[in-house]
Amino acid sequence: MKIFIIDPQMTMTDYFTADEFNKEVIKELRSYGVELYEVNIKNIGRMKVSLSNDAIVIVYNEHDVSEQETGDVKKLLLKALEKGARIWPVAIDRRARTPMEVISDKQSYDVWEQLRCRDLDGKYLGTIAKIFSRKLVARVFPTCYCEEGEIFLSHRRLDGEEITAKIYDKILMQAKESTPFRDVVNVKVGDAAQEVIDKVMESSDVFVFLHTPKSAESEWILKELRFALLRNIPILWVQIDNADINKLKMKPSDKPHLIYKSEEFYCDNQLVEIVDTILQKAFELVMDRSNQILGYIDLLDNMFSNKLKVVDKGKMIYHISIKRKGYHYPQRNIEQYYQLFGRTPTLEDAEKLNEYLEKCECDSIAILTNRVVSSSKRENVVFDGIQDFCYHWNRYLSEAKKGSKQMEIVISGAFPDSDEIYKQSLTDALILFSKSIIWNGYELTFGAHPTFQELFYEVAKDVDPQDYKNKVNMYISRWFLVDDSEKEYEDKYNLHISEKKETLALSLTEMRRNMIQRKNVKALVCLGGKIKPNKNEEGIREEIKLAREWNIPVFIVGSVGGCSSEVALEYEHNGWEGINNASKELNKAFLEGIDYFSMAQEMLSYISSNEKI
Repeated sequence: MKIFIIDPQMTMTDYFTADEFNKEVIKELRSYGVELYEVNIKNIGRMKVSLSNDAIVIVYNEHDVSEQETGDVKKLLLKALEKGARIWPVAIDRRARTPMEVISDKQSYDVWEQLRCRDLDGKYLGTIAKIFSRKLVARVFPTCYCEEGEIFLSHRRLDGEEITAKIYDKILMQAKESTPFRDVVNVKVGDAAQEVIDKVMESSDVFVFLHTPKSAESEWILKELRFALLRNIPILWVQIDNADINKLKMKPSDKPHLIYKSEEFYCDNQLVEIVDTILQKAFELVMDRSNQILGYIDLLDNMFSNKLKVVDKGKMIYHISIKRKGYHYPQRNIEQYYQLFGRTPTLEDAEKLNEYLEKCECDSIAILTNRVVSSSKRENVVFDGIQDFCYHWNRYLSEAKKGSKQMEIVISGAFPDSDEIYKQSLTDALILFSKSIIWNGYELTFGAHPTFQELFYEVAKDVDPQDYKNKVNMYISRWFLVDDSEKEYEDKYNLHISEKKETLALSLTEMRRNMIQRKNVKALVCLGGKIKPNKNEEGIREEIKLAREWNIPVFIVGSVGGCSSEVALEYEHNGWEGINNASKELNKAFLEGIDYFSMAQEMLSYISSNEKI
């Protein structure tokens, strides 16, 4: 879909404010890769012939401009109407709410009203421009972002209910299309509250965790965090009143995205700004997560090759036609259609897809998302995770063998000190690597880490609920064992305890050596990690050294930042010598890639082929 933005100077006499608004809109749209055309007096003729029925034309209203001055614009708008393009008038001033005559029936986007309902002045024009840009992004990339998407507000009633209520009410006022969820309002009397909450969580586009001081004490909050992380739902972490991060059993990231004092929520002007910031940050998180879907397009194209056809590129609808296996007599091909979603797909999406494919004959229709979801069938459409879809098709096409028992892959790392928005990438990578390792029959091994260990436990339970304990090996030094933690760990993992040495550093080295230098270990995967002034104190570097002493291949993920990013660049500079015998292309993919599922699959394929030699 193309966006045509008519220069405000072509329709307005006093265009300064519109120009500022327009610049911010263009900046936002370009940052998300929107196909954008700026229409001005020099190119309007050429732009007119480029219009099509999938275009959106943005035009700024003026209350006292003459028809003679806007003649060329009027011709372009008439051509747009003829082509079936959508036209979005924008009213910067309340006196200019009615668009020019040829499009007078169109509703304008009222910038003045957007400022008024927030009780803001013109200084906040950029905020309104971002909100308008989100509307356009939702139209251009409908499977990546939806204005009506569910916003799950997770909070502790004991000390967060009043603040959550204020946020909820302001979202309804400032983003009328959005669907915020607050349990005390949205769960009907007599309904099973937790069932409703679980259902809404799974359908949410973004999870806003309002971290108040008493949140960490709630098992329900912990359950919601686990639910969101395992289903790959983006989490916006809002810390309130310096709530203790260390008390959280499971953290969405290393640090909160936003930090406030509770009194700020009781000042109306500040509350307006807070809610707009929450909505913008939530949008950025959703789009960042949705962008990962692009890697799956290439993966599926490589997997199916000429058996895959593009049905609708904009809507990301594809058709697979493959010969069936395992039957002596002639039979028809497997015919399947699927649509890719970066955001959370809905029942309405299934209805639209059914309608779109109404005349197509097929065995099945699937909606695929890069959210980790349980497979379900709605409106005769299968909702499935892309990773699961690839896993099952790959096994059908190649009948690949799983890794044998007692073959382990070690995951090493920690949250780096970087922009909180991008720390979500490390969590994504951990989930996808751990799932892939266990899926393919390997055991996952790691050194005890307060954030990672609960995540790995939940992944193992999700992938293999009958035998999850035998899928995960946790190594820990007695230096860190306290109270009854040993019994708790033994119930969840294959626990391996290293004896305490004279110092913490020596104890960690002993634990790392016991974990890595064994014949069962087939690879070490490094993600993130803290960067320290003394490089000898960086755990990832020590673990890489231990692995290479035993000729164990090492794979370093660079896109999650931190120490692993620095180390990967160093190895790239040296031509990837001394890290593994894999191709430079694979190591480069680990350095730069964000498609962690594909990276994990390629790594496992490399390990499997090495074992056969």
